[in-house]
Amino acid sequence: MKITRDDLLIAAFKLFMSVNYEKASFAELGKLLGMSRSGIFKYYKNKQQLFIAVVDRFWFSTQNPQNKFTETNGTFAEFIDEYVNGVQRTMDMLGKLVGEDSVIQGQVPYHARYFHLLFQLLQYDPDAKEKLRNLATGDYAYWRAAIQRAIETGELKKDTDVEEAVVMFRQVYLGLSFEMAFLGGLDTRLLSKHLYAVYSLLKS
Repeated sequence: MKITRDDLLIAAFKLFMSVNYEKASFAELGKLLGMSRSGIFKYYKNKQQLFIAVVDRFWFSTQNPQNKFTETNGTFAEFIDEYVNGVQRTMDMLGKLVGEDSVIQGQVPYHARYFHLLFQLLQYDPDAKEKLRNLATGDYAYWRAAIQRAIETGELKKDTDVEEAVVMFRQVYLGLSFEMAFLGGLDTRLLSKHLYAVYSLLKS
């Protein structure tokens, strides 16, 4: 059976999620796929190049708001619901890929390993900080547009500070995501509850 680039990236994602970058090898990846090292070299010249491709695909592309959420022109409450749904869909997809119930590295949840993958990228991708800035910029813009629209329709208070509101909503998500990653994973019901608590403070 021919191994595609997509097959290779998925297998490499699982490998990098299970061991540190330093311990991952083309030999181990070849075993997972049933292909030779030379076969992998046809796609990627070295481990660093492969690692960057994996994180680009399963971190930056996956977390891009355009890929993660479905656009809604409804109420801001509906926007929050879709945001939470998008987060849950993404977690479900990633969990299915890596085997959500699998025990790797002594019971470390895959959510924590997902963050660890990003931290490693800062060491091995010279463009990592720029990619993170671009990702944050896109997410800020996504929230900003929804908040501005809700102010214009009267759903949120006219004197709402848009930039401060964006930070509040994003930090609820980012804070819970990071904290709960080490405790078994983000509970999106709790995320929804806290986002709605901020919403109640800003609602007209």
